[in-house]
Amino acid sequence: MIISRKTLAIAAVASMMLAGTPAMAQETPIYSLEEIVIQADSVQKDNADTTVSVKTVSPGKASSIPELLRGFAGIDIQQRTTAGDNQDGTIKLRGFDARRYTVLLNGRQINAAGVMGGQYADWTTIPLNTVEKIQIIKGGKSAAHGNTLGGVINIITRDKGVNGGEINILAGSNGREDYLFNYGGSAGKLNFNIIANKTSSDAFLRNNDYDSEQYGLRLNYDITPEDSIAVGVNKTETKRGFIIANTPGPNFDSRFPISDGESLSPGFSPSYQLNPGAYWEKDNIYYDFTYNHKTESGFWRIDYWKNDEKRREVNYNAAGTAIELDRTVVSDQSDNIGVSGQTKINEHTIGYGGEYKQLRYGSGYYDKRAGNTDEIYPSQKIDLWGAYVDDTFKLDDRWSAYLGLRYDHLSARQDDVRATAMRNYEADALSPKMSLSFRNNETTTTFLSVNRLWRAPSMAEYYWWSQKYNANIGQDVANPGYHKQIKPEKGYSYEIGAEQKVSDKYNTKATLYYQDIDDYINFQHVNPFWCYNIDKVKVWGAEWENVYKFDEINKVMFNYTNQHTDKVGSSLTNAGLAGELDYRPQHKAMLAYHYDNKPWQVRYSINFTSSQKALYNNTTLREIGCYTTHNLAVVRELDKTRTVSLYVDNIFDKQYVEQIGYPMPGRSYYVSLTQKI
Repeated sequence: MIISRKTLAIAAVASMMLAGTPAMAQETPIYSLEEIVIQADSVQKDNADTTVSVKTVSPGKASSIPELLRGFAGIDIQQRTTAGDNQDGTIKLRGFDARRYTVLLNGRQINAAGVMGGQYADWTTIPLNTVEKIQIIKGGKSAAHGNTLGGVINIITRDKGVNGGEINILAGSNGREDYLFNYGGSAGKLNFNIIANKTSSDAFLRNNDYDSEQYGLRLNYDITPEDSIAVGVNKTETKRGFIIANTPGPNFDSRFPISDGESLSPGFSPSYQLNPGAYWEKDNIYYDFTYNHKTESGFWRIDYWKNDEKRREVNYNAAGTAIELDRTVVSDQSDNIGVSGQTKINEHTIGYGGEYKQLRYGSGYYDKRAGNTDEIYPSQKIDLWGAYVDDTFKLDDRWSAYLGLRYDHLSARQDDVRATAMRNYEADALSPKMSLSFRNNETTTTFLSVNRLWRAPSMAEYYWWSQKYNANIGQDVANPGYHKQIKPEKGYSYEIGAEQKVSDKYNTKATLYYQDIDDYINFQHVNPFWCYNIDKVKVWGAEWENVYKFDEINKVMFNYTNQHTDKVGSSLTNAGLAGELDYRPQHKAMLAYHYDNKPWQVRYSINFTSSQKALYNNTTLREIGCYTTHNLAVVRELDKTRTVSLYVDNIFDKQYVEQIGYPMPGRSYYVSLTQKI
C-alpha cells in the first residue's frame, strides 16, 4: 500500500468536510480513553486505583498498551522504538519495572518466563481491538496477586455482547499500516469473539522494520444459569529487524537517525556483531480456560492458562550475502492452574484462592552457527505456589476496610542436566495487607493503605546470580571469592490520599505513597550481567488526578506525578549513580482536552517529562533532557457505520529520547477508517 502522507491527510480532511448528517444513535468507534474512574471506595474488589474505560472497542491509532497508558499518573514509559519494543522497563508502575509488577489479560498472567533475558511483558500480544477496559492496581495492595511490588495491570477484553464487529484500516508515517478485524456474537448459550489483525511499519531506526499478525478466538458457554465455561486462544506472529548501530563513519546510512544498535541475548560463543538484515521472529500462543460457578452468596472458579512461545534469531555476514547465525529458542512454556472464589457473609465479602505456576522454557537449537551446532538446553525452572484470603467489610456507615493475607513460595533449580549448572534456591513469605477508607462527607473520601511487599528472583535474575556464584565471582570486588545467597526483595508500602467531588463538574484525587524495599535485586541485562542484592531502595512520591467537565461536550483532564528514588549499597553497577535509580523522572504531567459532539470528536493532549539520569551500558552516567510532546486526534462520523479519523503525533516535531541512544520519531501523521459490520 503506497500512499503518501500528504494524500492521506488531504483525503481525511476532505472526507470530514464533505460527510453528511451523522446517525446520533451510534457510538463513535474510536479507542477513546473516556475517563479515569477514580474509586471513591479504595477497598473495592481488587483495589483498582485507576480504571481506563473504553467506550467502544476499536483501537484507533494506538499500537500498544504503553501508548495508551502514557499520560496516566504513576506510569513511566521508556521505549527504544514505538513498534515491538518489549523490555523490562518499557512501562514502569510507580517506579517498578515489569519484573516487579504483574500484567494480566482477562485475569491470566502474561509476563514471559524470560529465559536468560528479562521477565518482560509482551505488549504486542494483547488484542487492542477487543480491549474493553484496563484496571490498574498501584502497589501491593491486593492479596489476590502475589510476588509483586509495583502492583497489577489487568487488561480486560469483551466476553459477551451483541452480534457485530468492526474493520479498521490505518495508514501513516514510517509506513505504518493496520488492518484490524473483530467480530462478536451469540448463538443461544454460546458467546464468541473473533479477531484477525495485521500491523506493520517501516524502519525508523536502521533495520528496525516491523510486521505482526494476530488471530484469536474466545468462547463463553452458559452450561446452566449458575455454571459457565470460557476458553480462549490467541496467536501472535511477529517479525522485527534488530536495530543496527548507525553512527557517523564509513558505514553510516543517512536515511536513518544516529542511534545505537541492539545486541543478541548472550549464551553462545563466539559473539556475533549484528549486521544489516538481522531480525528476530516470534510465535506466541496463549491458551486459557475458566470454569465459573455462581453460588447464592458469591462464586468460585477454576482457571488454567498456558504460554507457548518460540523465538528465532537470524544474523547475516557483514556483506549481507549469507546467513551467519540462525538459532531458535523455545522461550516460554509456562503454565498455571488456580482456584479462587468469593462469598458474602453478612457485611463481609470474603475472597480466597490458591495457584500453582510453573515457569519454564524448552530446548532450542541452531540451524547455523560458526564452528558449533550444539542444542540449547533449558538451564533453570521455577515453581511458584501462592494462596490468599481477604475480607472487605464496613465498620459503620463511614468506615470501610480491606484485610488480606497472602502466602508465596518459590522453588528454583536446574532443569536439564545437559545445560548450565544452577544453584538450588527456595524462598517463601507471608504478606499481610490492610486498607481503610473513610467517607468524610457526601463529596470527600480519604483512604489509607499499609502492605507487606515480597518478590522472589525472576527467571533471569536467578540465572545470572547463579552463574556469577558458580564462577566464583562475588559481590565484594576486593574479595572475589566471597559469596552471598541472593535474597527475595521485601518491605512495606504506605499510601494515603483523598478524593473529592468539588462540584458537579470537577473531581480531584491526590495520593502520597512511600515504598521501602530491603534487599533490592540490582540487575540490568547488560554485560557483565551482575545480579546481586543491595541494602535498600526507597521509592516515594505524589500523584494528582483531575477531571473537569465544562459541559456535556467539553472536558479537561490533568494528571501530575512527582517521584523520587533512593538506593543504598550498589557496588558493582554504580557508574556514578550510587544514590538513586536511573530512568525515573521526578516530574511528569499530562493535560488533555476532550471534545465530544457528534459527529465530531477531538482529543488534544500535552505530555511533559522532566530530565532524568540514565546508566549507559552500566558504565557511563548520562542525562536525558526534559521534553514535551503534543498530540491531536480528530474523528468524524460519516454515517451509522463509518468513521474517519486523523491523528498527528508530536505536532511540534520535538527531538527527544526515552532511552539513551535511541531517538524517537518526529512529527507523524495517521489516517484511519472504521467500518462497523
